[in-house]
Amino acid sequence: MNILFLGNSLIFYNDLPKLFGDLATAAGEDVFVDSVTRGSATMSHFAIESEPLGIRTREALASRQWDYVIIEPSRRITPFEDTVLAAETQAAQTLKALVESYGAKIMLYAVWGNNTGNVEVCTGEPPVMPVIGKRHITRADHEAFLRQVSYRISSALDGAPIIQAGEAFERLIARDNSIDLYDPDLCHPSAAGSYLVACTAYATIFGKPSTAIPYTFDLPCADILQQVADETVLDK
Repeated sequence: MNILFLGNSLIFYNDLPKLFGDLATAAGEDVFVDSVTRGSATMSHFAIESEPLGIRTREALASRQWDYVIIEPSRRITPFEDTVLAAETQAAQTLKALVESYGAKIMLYAVWGNNTGNVEVCTGEPPVMPVIGKRHITRADHEAFLRQVSYRISSALDGAPIIQAGEAFERLIARDNSIDLYDPDLCHPSAAGSYLVACTAYATIFGKPSTAIPYTFDLPCADILQQVADETVLDK
């Protein structure tokens, strides 16, 4: 199976594509994983053909017969204005058509909420999406909003499947908040956070439990992260 990730630092932190590939390989899957990423990138950057990321995306799509292309709705979408959501939904639809023209299927990567107590509010002027201020929001409320965003964009993409990484974060925090899923900046994932995402992606894509996969990313809490990922995906 060939899988391509398109996104920003929430993908390249801890090299999530390699981590996912190593996990899947350890589970006995035959996979090739690659990515096109840039910090703070939005889906519009990938959708616009003349943008550097748009050029790189089209080169990557032409380089191999992909099975899944995973796209990431930007956290520049906030509950405090609507134009970014509209722009990102349109970009997602453009990407779906592009991906399907290469014979692949699109999948969404729904991320977790900031743990900083606030978000930057932007306007939907693709591809830049400039910041116009900050507003207060709790981590749980931010994740709940982003989950709803993933449902709305999935619906606009005729029911594209979703990797519910943010929901897995919230489940783990509710069960055992001694495991720190966040980088010190309280936005990006720690090693444990990225491993939880990789397990969630594995269960979503392959429809199999990640529990007992021997690859642990040297994390003593790997078994708990596997269990939570499987519950998030397979219990549905």
